[in-house]
Amino acid sequence: MKHVICQIVLLVVTFNVRSYAEVVIGELPDRIQVKIDDQVFTEWRHQDWVAPFLYPVVGPNGENVTRHYPMKAGVPGEDPDHPHHRSIRFSHSDVNGFNFWWAPGKQLAGHTAEIRLEKIEKTISGKTGELILWNQWLGNGKVVLRERVRLTFIPLENRQLLMDYDIDLHAVDTPVVIGDKRDGGLMVRVAGWMKVEDEKGNKSNGTIINSRGDRNAGAWGKRAEWADYYGPDHNGKTVGIAIFDHPSNLRFPTHWHARTYGLITANRFGTDHFKGNYNDHKTVVCRPAGNACPACASHSGDFTLAAGKSITLRHRLYFHHGDADMAKVADQYRDYTAEPEAILGRMRALHQDRKWLELTEQFQDVDFSAWPAELVEKASEALHLRGQVYSFLKVGDKSVKDLQEAIKLAPRNAAFWLTLAENYSNNLNSDEQALDAYRQVLKITGKGNGWQPLTATVAMARLLTDQVKTDEALAVLNEYGNLEGMAPGWRIRILRAYGHVYAARGEEKESLAKFREALELESKQ
Repeated sequence: MKHVICQIVLLVVTFNVRSYAEVVIGELPDRIQVKIDDQVFTEWRHQDWVAPFLYPVVGPNGENVTRHYPMKAGVPGEDPDHPHHRSIRFSHSDVNGFNFWWAPGKQLAGHTAEIRLEKIEKTISGKTGELILWNQWLGNGKVVLRERVRLTFIPLENRQLLMDYDIDLHAVDTPVVIGDKRDGGLMVRVAGWMKVEDEKGNKSNGTIINSRGDRNAGAWGKRAEWADYYGPDHNGKTVGIAIFDHPSNLRFPTHWHARTYGLITANRFGTDHFKGNYNDHKTVVCRPAGNACPACASHSGDFTLAAGKSITLRHRLYFHHGDADMAKVADQYRDYTAEPEAILGRMRALHQDRKWLELTEQFQDVDFSAWPAELVEKASEALHLRGQVYSFLKVGDKSVKDLQEAIKLAPRNAAFWLTLAENYSNNLNSDEQALDAYRQVLKITGKGNGWQPLTATVAMARLLTDQVKTDEALAVLNEYGNLEGMAPGWRIRILRAYGHVYAARGEEKESLAKFREALELESKQ
């Protein structure tokens, strides 16, 4: 009986924790305040400085989990560096040449840059909260772009919280160029006790980890779906702040300007600044204050927003107890990106980055065939991606299952048939099924100089030659006649295929002639 009563009490307590979490958003004369259960969680400070930021940010441990400086100086354990690292904010250091990251005055940069509140569109209080506002980014007093910010506050159990930080950047009447720079994006400067080490290398107890397994200094500049910064507070309670990058975002997954002294930033614009061929320039000062950064001159990562156009960037912050494993950060990220379009975006990124094992582990249980009918094209692509990865990993039976499902949804997709054929040939030693699949490719594409019919042709010739069906192999190759109009690389492959067929027939003269022709063409490339 006591056990039953205890269970009832526990259920009541759990219910109360969830049901009484109330988000209240209020407009004050100089800021916008967000309270949860009548306790301040954060404030949108838009009059304190030349750009807005969120401060304080009270974590699930009841303490501020972002750095106090420079809003509050002299806090033990905090380093008084980088005064523009103000708690949580979004900015960039090169927007049509204006540095909104430092938001400097003319004395430093030769220009002024400020972000000012234009209007508050909406505030909603309740079980979740929502704040939508508009900012103007002003360079030398003129509007460079307009920014719509949408903050959503979702309380979780035990004072943990999810906060969506979504941004729409709008070019007005002229194009906006967002430059390839290291300093920019959605940033968090964590509390002093959460950092990994200070700038002098003195160790602390914090940890950085990202979704790809990179840790601490190794996470700097890496691309990842999410990154988490956590550490023990003054009472030994570990808390953390994770930032999630949504798959719909530009250049997903983003680069992370993650610094062990306490900074973590999702920066999708500073591409060359995070490349290894520019060596370690983490300490190099970029323009306008310095000219020693080689990546600044490349501009290959510059992004141009056409006049009248906009771009949306979606993020979620997770304020949690414990380390990344205890807080189930990966699970929270999967929940955040559970809609089909987001799943497909994650799969594409993992496939492109050759993270094949991770792809199968994360999506092995997803039933893509059950996606809505209007998403049939996306479902077939997802099945093909997973099937292709299974083929790469030599899991032939699983590959066949996915690829056949993909073909049921998109029977005229030649790429799907090619992957199926290659899996039959490379993993299941089923040459006849492979030949049938290659023939389907040619039925769909017809003879042509595209990569799909040429791949099928060369593969069929090889299989038929191995089976000593040289007449059939020659018939397949002869469909291309004198090979006119064919790219040199493919012509070389066709000539070599001819050489192997003639060798299998014992026609040495013809075989050598084809191989010599291929070698001569190759030497010219």
